[in-house]
Amino acid sequence: MKKKISLILAFLMAAAMLAGCKKTDEDSAGLPDVGGETSSVSLTTMTVSESETETTTEETTTVPEETTTEETTTESESETSETETTTTAASSETTTAASTTAAKAWNETEISETLYIKTSCYSRTQAVVGSESVKKYDVGQKINIVAATDTGYYKLADGTFIHSDYVTDQKPAGSETVTTTAPKKPAVTEETTKKQPAVPGNSSYTKSYTDRYPYQQLSRDEQQLYAGIVEAAENFEMQVDVPMSLTSDDIVKVYALVYNQEPQLFWLSNLVPPSLGGMLNLQFDLSPEKAAEAQKEIDATVSEVMSKVNSYTSTVSKLKVIYDWVITHNTFSLQGNYRTCGIYNGLTDGGELQCQGYAKTVLYLCDVAGIECMVVTGNNTEGSTHAWNVVYCDNGYYILDSTWGDPMNSYGRSSYVRYLFFLANDSMIKNTHLNISTVARGNGNRIKLYDPPACTKTACYYFKAYNKEYSDLETATQAMYAELDAAIEAGKNVAHIRVTDHDMWETLRDKKYWKAFQDYAKKKDSSVKELKLQTSLTEDILVVEYDVAYKD
Repeated sequence: MKKKISLILAFLMAAAMLAGCKKTDEDSAGLPDVGGETSSVSLTTMTVSESETETTTEETTTVPEETTTEETTTESESETSETETTTTAASSETTTAASTTAAKAWNETEISETLYIKTSCYSRTQAVVGSESVKKYDVGQKINIVAATDTGYYKLADGTFIHSDYVTDQKPAGSETVTTTAPKKPAVTEETTKKQPAVPGNSSYTKSYTDRYPYQQLSRDEQQLYAGIVEAAENFEMQVDVPMSLTSDDIVKVYALVYNQEPQLFWLSNLVPPSLGGMLNLQFDLSPEKAAEAQKEIDATVSEVMSKVNSYTSTVSKLKVIYDWVITHNTFSLQGNYRTCGIYNGLTDGGELQCQGYAKTVLYLCDVAGIECMVVTGNNTEGSTHAWNVVYCDNGYYILDSTWGDPMNSYGRSSYVRYLFFLANDSMIKNTHLNISTVARGNGNRIKLYDPPACTKTACYYFKAYNKEYSDLETATQAMYAELDAAIEAGKNVAHIRVTDHDMWETLRDKKYWKAFQDYAKKKDSSVKELKLQTSLTEDILVVEYDVAYKD
């Protein structure tokens, strides 16, 4: 009987194909150079020094060795190569099982047979890939078939459909059969039916993806895919249903959002997986066992950080603890991988991070601290990729860029902390953080991920909140001397203030003032070798920064 049913399915599907297929614009979405093969998109952002050049091809990214100058400390990002997956999707309205009497996209042949589930799956409202799921069936479960369709599905007695790939006429060994005609069980809450994650984390991490600002901007089908990826990744399940209305760009968009906004899934690959037959096939960088080991380290680290965070009441102070900890316990890396681009290194002893790793580590800690936070990706002025955070603090949203608080430098990783972009606003980054919240495809197009909230406030900006902003030259000059005193006494490298006037900013940076500040610093402490004027990133935000270099 199974052979007979299979022949019916084959005949129906062949007839459908012979009827003719029309290629749509959606069929050709994606890269023209993938040649019809499915490949992966790298979502890893890389950062290199401004003096570096990069060679990017579809296959590899070569990063030259770092070079620096004596008088400047700079930073930027190098973009990893990106190769896209080409996905074919057709739009279709989702209907319920009861409404399938409307115009069908398939033909049915009546049959009567009892089969078994060989792979755990869901029944669908329609006999098409990506239609709405109805009920989950487990391996070994018995089902009653009433029809076969020309789209490769079997119709069940309740009017729903299961793809023929998931069934067999042989009862799987060691399984128990459960008929679909069994009495309905009482309704239970989602909380009681949801699987426990394969990698249990600290109970302090309770952030739900449904509360994410980016998630709430997605369409219903995009949210469905987002939820599917998160829940599958939590349990190391590889296959995720893709709603058939979503295009290849939509899939890249949703996957990029999950990868960036769900830092707890640090084992999830940065490669956008191929979508085949309406299923997204996830890839993982760690086994459940290795991930569980790392999670224990992460939990211990988070507990330590939170003990200090929770000793403060103001959000500004809490964020400063997080910001300072991430910077002083990590250092910048030229290598982009699952360790450096997430919390694996960020919250263990790994210590080396890419900008994505800085941003996701901040996000994870903010999640635990109960501070609204999100990751934003884009480019710098050189076109290299970058990642930072937007957080909610007291009276509005602010920008927090921890990577640029800890640039590549010669001062070691323990003392160098800058606050140029600690709770900044949009006007301060307009010339440095570009293509905001987008991801580039290999064909040159950019996909908009989401619209971050406007950051227009200034009350929480570091230099204002900590009274380091000055409006007259004399007061600003004395403040810089005081900053040098504090930096040298603490053995730190950064002395910076903010002024409210561009002319004042230029004056405090000219050679006359530079020499006066340097002479003062050397007299203050004989271990001071020189002062280095920070020449990048400071003009738009009117920050005057001198870096203290000490003798070896």
